[in-house]
Parts: sequence; C-alpha cells; structure tokens
Amino acid sequence: MIGTTIAQYHILEKLGEGGMGVVYKARDTKLERDVALKFLPDRPGTSDQEKTRFVQEARAASSLNHPNVCTIHDIQEHAGPDGSKQMFIVMEFVDGQTLRDRMGSTGSMSLRQAVEIGIQAADGLSAAHDKGIVHRDIKPENIMIRKDGIAQIMDFGLAKLRASSSKITRLTREGSTVGTAGYMSPEQVQGLDSDHRSDIFSLGVLLYELFTGQLPFKGVHETALAYEIVNVDPAPMSVMKPDIDPSLDAIVLECMEKDPNERTQSAKQVAVDLRRYKRESSRQKASRITAARPVYTGAGSVSGVTSGAASGVASRASAASTGAMPVGGDSGEFSGEYTGAAAQPAAGRSRSIVPWIVAGLFFLTTAGALLFHFTNPPVPPPRRVTRATIMAPLNANFNVGNGGHIAISPDGRIVAFAASDTTGRNSLWVRPVGSMTPILLPGTNGATYPFWSPDNRTVAFFAGGKLKKIDAAGGPTLTICDAADGRGGTWNREGVIVFSPEANGLLSKVSAAGGLPVPLSKVDSGVVAINHRWPHFLPDGRHFVYTTQSTVGGIVDDSIRIASIDGGYDTVLMIGNSNVEYASGHLLFHRQSMLMAQPFDTVRLAFTGDAVPIAEELQYSNFRYRAIFSVSGEGVLIYQGGAEQTGRIAILDGAGNTVQVLDFKNPAGGRFSSDGKRIVLESRDDQARTADIWIRDIESGRDSRFTFDAAIDRTPVWSPGDDSIVFSSTRSKRYDLYVKHTNGTDAEQLLLQSDQDKFVSDWSRDGRTLAFYTTGSMTTKMDLWILPLTGDRKPIPFLRTEFREGLGSFSPDGRWIAYMSDETVRWEIYVRALDGSAGKWQISIDGGVAPRWAGDGKTIYFGSADRKAMAAAVRVVNSAVVVDSIRTLFDYDSRSIIGGYSDITPDGRRVLARIGESRLTTPPITMVVNWNEELKKQANAEAPDGR
Repeated sequence: MIGTTIAQYHILEKLGEGGMGVVYKARDTKLERDVALKFLPDRPGTSDQEKTRFVQEARAASSLNHPNVCTIHDIQEHAGPDGSKQMFIVMEFVDGQTLRDRMGSTGSMSLRQAVEIGIQAADGLSAAHDKGIVHRDIKPENIMIRKDGIAQIMDFGLAKLRASSSKITRLTREGSTVGTAGYMSPEQVQGLDSDHRSDIFSLGVLLYELFTGQLPFKGVHETALAYEIVNVDPAPMSVMKPDIDPSLDAIVLECMEKDPNERTQSAKQVAVDLRRYKRESSRQKASRITAARPVYTGAGSVSGVTSGAASGVASRASAASTGAMPVGGDSGEFSGEYTGAAAQPAAGRSRSIVPWIVAGLFFLTTAGALLFHFTNPPVPPPRRVTRATIMAPLNANFNVGNGGHIAISPDGRIVAFAASDTTGRNSLWVRPVGSMTPILLPGTNGATYPFWSPDNRTVAFFAGGKLKKIDAAGGPTLTICDAADGRGGTWNREGVIVFSPEANGLLSKVSAAGGLPVPLSKVDSGVVAINHRWPHFLPDGRHFVYTTQSTVGGIVDDSIRIASIDGGYDTVLMIGNSNVEYASGHLLFHRQSMLMAQPFDTVRLAFTGDAVPIAEELQYSNFRYRAIFSVSGEGVLIYQGGAEQTGRIAILDGAGNTVQVLDFKNPAGGRFSSDGKRIVLESRDDQARTADIWIRDIESGRDSRFTFDAAIDRTPVWSPGDDSIVFSSTRSKRYDLYVKHTNGTDAEQLLLQSDQDKFVSDWSRDGRTLAFYTTGSMTTKMDLWILPLTGDRKPIPFLRTEFREGLGSFSPDGRWIAYMSDETVRWEIYVRALDGSAGKWQISIDGGVAPRWAGDGKTIYFGSADRKAMAAAVRVVNSAVVVDSIRTLFDYDSRSIIGGYSDITPDGRRVLARIGESRLTTPPITMVVNWNEELKKQANAEAPDGR
C-alpha cells in the first residue's frame, strides 16, 4: 500500500503491525499534516467480531482529548481492488519511540524519568476510565514517548467500553483471555469480567518493570506465568534494587493486589501518589543538602540559631559540669549572671517575711476576683449572623432534583453537593467554606443524597445501586453495601450507618466499613404501604429521627418518627412530611414552603417550644418529602430557595419549537395515541398525594378523566388500536399493572400483581406483548420484563442483572427491543433481539434515556445525558444492528423543557414535553452562619421580663 493514496491520505511507510491492525504513516493532503492510518488486518475470513472491536477502538479513543492519549481524528472505510471493504482509523502521528524501545535502547532509565512516565501513563488511563473506557492491554509497546518527553497511550484495539459485560455480551469468547501475557490482571488470566482496575494492575506491572528493569512475574511458559499472576505475590522492588524507597514500593505493590477490591481503585490515585512521592523525595534531597552544608556567621554562631539559644546551650553544658541547672526553663533564653541557690552560701540567705506578705495579698486578691467572676459571669456578646451565597462550579449546575443533594460537614467547614456538568454527568463536589474553589471528587458519577462521617473526613452517597463513601480530600470510591435506590443516610461515632436502601422500603443499618445491611425499622400491620426515609442521628448517636411516607394516595399516615438504633424504641414525634435535622437545640424541617426550627430536648426526646420560621421559599419535593437544606452542629445552615418547577405540558415540533401549550393541571407526562389525535396524561395532586389519568382530545381541547381511584395511577400507555390503556396503580400497596377500555364503560382489570413495583413502558404493535420494568430489588435493582397478553399471561424476565435496565421499546416489526441500562455507570441505550438470541448493540455514545422507535424502524429517538433530543439512524445487517449516524434534534434547556421529552410520534414530527420558565442555571446555595442567634434574639424579645 506504500505510495498509494486512500481518500486524502497518501501512504508513506509502514510503521508496524500487531494482532489488531497494520499501521502506516501517511500524509493528509487536505490538512497538510502527517497522520497514522491503522487498518484491520487484510486477510480472508476477518470476522464481524474483529470489525466490531475495531470500530469500538475508534469510538472509545475518539472520545478522549488528553495529552497522554493518542488523538483519533476519523474512521473510514476503504474499498479494495476486489470490491471488499477495509476499515481504517486516522490518528495522530506520534514522532517518537515506544516505551519498550526507550527501555531497550538505554538499557535503563533514571528513577526520576521512570516516575515521570508513570505519572503521565496514570493520567492518560484516568482520562480513559472517566469516559468509561478500559484499555485491557497496558504494556511498554502501547506507550509512545514523544521527542518532547510526553508519554501517550496507544492502541485501544482491545479497549472495552463498560457496556461490554461478560454477563451480557463480550467481544471475546466467554472464558477467554484478552491482553498480553505478563501484564494481565488475575481476573483477565482467569477469563473473568474485568473493569478499570485491571488496567491498574497492568500499570503496576509496567511501573515495576520501569523501576527495576524486571517483570514481577517470571513464569517460564504461559501456564506458569498465569499461575504466578493469580497465586504468587511479587517480590518487593527493594529486594531487586535496595535503593528504591519503601513508599514507592507500597504504591506499586498496591496496584498489583490480587483482589480488585483491595487494589488501588483509580488511576488518578496512582498519579496522585506518584506526584506526592516525587515532591517528598525532592524535599528530602533538598533537606539532606542543607543539613550537610551549615553556614557559619562571622560572630561564631550558626546561621539560623539565635545567639540566646546558643548561650543557653553553653550555659546548660556549664551547669551540667558543676552539677547545677539554670532557672527560667530549658530554652536557654535568659540573661545576666546565674545566681542559683547552689551558688549562694547558706549563712548569707535573707530571712525576710516581706515576700510572704506580698504573696498572701496577691492570693487573696486573685481569689476574690475569681469568686466575683464565677458568681457574676460576663454576658458574651451575640455572635454576628452572616449570610453568604455559594455558586455552582463553572460550567455546572447544582442538582436540585428530587429534593436536592447538599450536605454541610458536622464542623460546618465543608459543603458537599452534587452538580451536573455540561454533558449532564452528575458528580459529587466539595467546597471548603473559606475557599472560592469547589473540588470535584472523581469516581462519584451519579452521586445522590450525600451525608458526612462524624469526623468530617468522609462523604457517603448513593450511586449505581450502591451505598458508597469517599475521602473528602479525594481518593478511591469504596462501596459499603447495596442500596438499590437510596433515600438518605446518617452516620454515628461508633461507625454505624442508618440508611434507606430503596424508594419503597424500610430503614437498615450497616457498618461504615462495609458489610451486609441489617433491617432496622418496622411497619405496623395495620398501616398500609409505608416506606421510611431521611434518617438523622441525634447527638447521643443512639436515637435518630426519620420520615414515613405512604405510598398509597389518600391515606394520612405520613409522620416524623424517633427511634433507637437497637430497635427498642420507635414512636411518632409529629405529623409531617419532611426530612428533619437536629442542631443547636432545635429540630429543623420543612412546612408550607418555609424552613422551621422547633426547640427540642434530646434527653426527654420531646419538643419544648413552638416552631418558628427561619427561611422562606425553600425548595421542596412533594413526592420525595425532602427539602433542600442541611445544618451543622456549629451554627452553619445551608439551603436552596425557589419553588420546584411543575411546568405545563406542551406539543413541540421536530425541531423543539412550541406548537401548542395545553392548559392542564400539574401534568407529569403522557403519550400520544397511535393516530396522533389524543394524548393520555398523568396528573398529580401534590397535596393529596394522588395521581389520576386523563385523556385530552388535541383538536377540541376537551379533557375526560380516565381513572377515579384514590390511589396513584401512573405511566399510561395506549394499545396499538387506541381502544385500551394500560397503567400502573398503587391500589394494592405496590404498583401493579391494570388495563381499561377507553370507551369508559368497563372497569379496569388487574393484569399483573406482585411484591415489586411495576411500570409499563410499551405495547407491541401486534397487541400481544407488554414491556414493563420492576424496581426495588436489592440484588438486581431494576429489571426489564415481557408480559404476554395471550395464553397464561406469565411474565418473562428479559433482563435481570446487577445493573438497572428499563423503559423497553418494541421495534415496529416486533423483532427488537431498545432499552436503557446503567451498566457503564451512566444510562446508555442498547438494542437486543426480542427472542433472546445472542447479540447486544449500544446505540448511544455519551449517555441516553427514554428510547422510542420510529414508525419505519430505521430510527431510534432518545434523550442524551447533556439534555438533548437525539435520533440514531439504524439498520439491520446479517442479524446485527448497525448505527449509521446520530444527530441532534434540539436541546432541552433553550426550550425550557423540564426533565426530558415524554413522548415522540413515530414520524418524529411532534414531541410531548413539560416546559417551565426558562432557567438554564439553578439557584445558588444560601449559607447562614450563626443562624441560631436570631432565635435567641426572638426568645429574649418574647420573654415576660424582657430578658
């Protein structure tokens, strides 16, 4: 191929060849730059699997923009002379040599150079892992050292997006190994599923080789090598090279722990540790140089030591030689001639009693002053009440959804909060109160409802169906236990966490160190459908307050309760529907859009006065029973104001322009009928906590109520012929599936009842099948099911994994189902065959929710993570789904869309969505320091004697 021109690329020379491709140097004749072209090996029988992996490499690496990762420019297809098509990647041409060549050409390299390369490799891996990319083949051959010293990670040919799970679909044969012998992790060697921690193991091997010149595992053949990797701990590097610092040894060996859970959890942490070692070793070197070269002054004193101190040293030495010690302390900071008792003759001592008289008068005066002070203590001046505003990080917004996600540390010095960046990714941040700079905590994607450890060092949060924790100063994210859909937690000084693991469950307790949760709270048998949430420890660490919520509308069972951690005490404290926190002798809670503070005795566990408002217009989620506030034990309060957006339902065109705004009370979403003439809507009553289903005729504007029960009726879906509607309802405690004819003459019929909440998402075009998803399972979290409407109507589990899957959408021909899953940490859209045959295809690249098939089956609509409506052009080739292109239809924020779209017609010309006021930024956090001083002023003003 050398000398030929493909597209605009003139091939100059062959650079190398590997198992996943041949690489050529080429000249881009349009942009006048050198590039590298990587072609899939040109051999007969190239499998679809290899092609899929090749495309995956391009998609994975092209999403990265980091100085320590090779840049991918494009992916194209080249038609060969025989008409066959060969794919190739256009990537940055790196003028340099591989790390293997660099190590070989010099025989070795300095420790300083090795540490620097290690830092850059860790930085590059961290960037890849943040994008959900696992390289799986880190080795010296895949790292290029440019002439300017920059290290770049190459060859993502074996990269595995987290979308590829061994339990679902793998690009490698089940049980096979992928990687390079000697650098693979134990889980790779054993053919187990691997994640980013496998790369960290390989990085540890590479660092070991860099620092010692030897590999840590030395099996004479592949089987022996595999055995060592799985079973034998590597020798410390200091055994190979005694001059290696033990702290550097610890960094590398922790990367190579056999158990991924015991291994360093993030590449970023490896980079941080290496940089810390680099700094500390430089300081130690500097201190050694300084200690070896003291500077003497002309006066004979040592520079940096005071003359007084030197005199003291001399005096102590003299006194020691005479058996005496100087007075005035051991600092040597005294002047004048030493005249201690040992130097005075006994006969010459004065016998005067004057000093005793003076001492006695001094004692009496001091005692009188102290007595007056304690019997009449001075009144401390009131502390100033200070208010400040905390803005969201640059290019990010506070996540105020579902009652917000903020928490102040117990000492009032650090604010933890969840914020979304421009891509829609939600992560945890911390900001010291005395700083203007918020700090992102890596590895916290999807974080919700943070809460602090009592020592102010650690933040716990919910993400990915787990309860997790992370050091507030940064570091690896550690999993404590499963929590399918957490609703708050609290942490006491004994290391016990009380938390709500799921939306419709009770409270559990677990050790902060991790373990199996133990059920804690209970529900009276006579109470209907109650869940418990938002626990908060009182100062004794034994009792805690929490909120109960009825899951069936119309039943007044909501309350604030107080309980003990041993389960021996649990009683109603007050009727209410808010999260509650204790500080400064008060319980704080939400009531009628205000933040209230009510005096509370933590010994008697009872209120001692009336509640008074301390903040107005507090943001509050009616359906979560949570207001956005947090308070520390040191007089610091934070909260967010502004009412929660409810919005109006609107019909938009395919470009997102508003066509018609529907006057409808508190809509929560809806669906177009198949003929496009009607809309079925869910309308909520926040005060009564009920929801009913209505039908709107678009042309006439006439509304007709469809359900009338006092329960919560949700997620309505039309039948293909528009003659029936299936929906979920809490009529029997849990959300069960019901169906009802649209003629209104027949009562609804129960379709499916079970002990899990169920929500229907689609009805197949032939009318024979429903897609629904379940929530609330501690192990499988959120599962996708199929319900046949013929035969025995027995539900069939379609996807039940450790991840969350839901919102299934049938293709028009009934062969495929599109759905969303969080197996890559964030939601993405996938397609599988409905008959369960092998194969899974990822449709979205940068996040995706709510898939909908177009009527012709050639387009899948979905919402992106960065709040845009998207359309993916798809086609089926040899029983495989191919994505030809993905385009943006419109963005949500500029159209004032709340959440995302509710539905889109099969032709893509009309969209149903809730719209509100145009608000591209969320309200700031308000901070009040010494908030309780205003309560003291108010109490003093109301006292009868005016005190």
